[in-house]
Amino acid sequence: SNPSNPSNPSGEVDSIQEGSTLHCWNWSFASIEQNMAKIAEQGFTAIQTSPIQQAKEGTVGKGMKSHWWLYYQPANFHIDTNSSSALGTRDQFKSMCDTAHKYGIKVIVDVVANHLGNQTGNDLASTLDPDIKNDSSCWHNIKINTTNYNDRYDITQHCMAGLPDLNTGNKELQNIILGYLKECIDAGADGFRFDGAKHIETPDDDPSFASDFWPTVIGGAEEYAESLGRDVYFYGEVLDSPGQLPLVAYTKYMSVTDNSWGNSLRKNIEADKAALSAGYDKAADASVLVLWAESHDTYMTDDAYLHSGDTSLADIQKTWALVAARADAMSLYLARPDSFSQKLGVASRDELMLYIELFRC
Repeated sequence: SNPSNPSNPSGEVDSIQEGSTLHCWNWSFASIEQNMAKIAEQGFTAIQTSPIQQAKEGTVGKGMKSHWWLYYQPANFHIDTNSSSALGTRDQFKSMCDTAHKYGIKVIVDVVANHLGNQTGNDLASTLDPDIKNDSSCWHNIKINTTNYNDRYDITQHCMAGLPDLNTGNKELQNIILGYLKECIDAGADGFRFDGAKHIETPDDDPSFASDFWPTVIGGAEEYAESLGRDVYFYGEVLDSPGQLPLVAYTKYMSVTDNSWGNSLRKNIEADKAALSAGYDKAADASVLVLWAESHDTYMTDDAYLHSGDTSLADIQKTWALVAARADAMSLYLARPDSFSQKLGVASRDELMLYIELFRC
C-alpha cells in the first residue's frame, strides 16, 4: 500500500510499470526533494533523474541548452561524489530517495551503459576511468560509427555519432556496470532506465556478436535487490525498431519505450486530427511499454517533425491526459524547463505540475 501518498491512499498502483513517472530532467537532487510533496499530491508514483554517473566534465553553473548532453557522456560507473555535478552528490541523492520513499514515490535512475564520453569524436575523453580507458578489451572499434540502423551488428558493435562504444559483452565491464547498479540501489534507487538500450546486444542476436549483458546485469541487480527485500524496475530506450530482431529479445528483461506512438499522438492533437490509436506501434503488450507525450530528446531535437519544444502546453496536456489514461503502460511526463537558457540543476518549472491531472482506466 501507499498511505504516505495523498493522491494514492489505497495503494492501487503497486508497481512503477502501472503508475505515472515525472521525468525531473536536469533537476538537482535537492530541488526534487524540495518538491516531493507536490509531486506526490499530483499523483505521480515515481520520479526519474538524469544520469547520475560522473560526467566527463563538471556541470555546475553551466547552461542547459549547451550542456545537457554532458550527462549522457559519463566518465565512469560511479555516482558523482566530488561536487562537480549540478545534480548533486551521492549523499544528496540518498537524502532525496529517503524523502521520496516517505511519500510512496519510487526513484528511477537514467543509466548510460552503452558508451562513455569522448574528447572530440571517435576518441576517449581524458577524464575516463583509467581502468576502463586503458583496457582495450572494454571497447569496440571506436573509429567506426553506425550507419545502417536495420543492421544489428552495426547497431550494437559501432559508435553512436562518435561516442566511444563499450564492449558490453566483456565480463569485467558487465560486473563494473552491475556494481554501479548495486551502488544506486544501496543509495535508494528503485529502478533504472537504460539509455540507448537497443545499441546493446542481446543473447538472441547472431552468435558471432551476441552477449549475456542483459541477463547478467539485470538478473544480478534483481537478485541483489531481492536480497535486501526490495523490488527493482527496468526499462530500455528502444527507439523505433530494434532492427532484425523481435522485440521480445528486450521485453523478456525489461519494459521498452514506444516512442512513435506517443510522438504520433502529440502530432495528431496539434493538427486537430483523430488522436488515439487502439493499439500500439510496438508489437508488445502495454504491460511492457513506456509511453509519453514528449521526451527530453523530442524537446531538444532540431528535427522539424519530432521537435516538441514548440508544442503548446495545452496540446501537451491533452496528449498527456490520453497517455496517462492507458492501462498497464507506464506513463512518463517530462517536466519542461522554463527556458532553453536556464542552468543545469534548476527545477524552475515545478509550477507546471499544478496543471496536471491524471486519468487512469
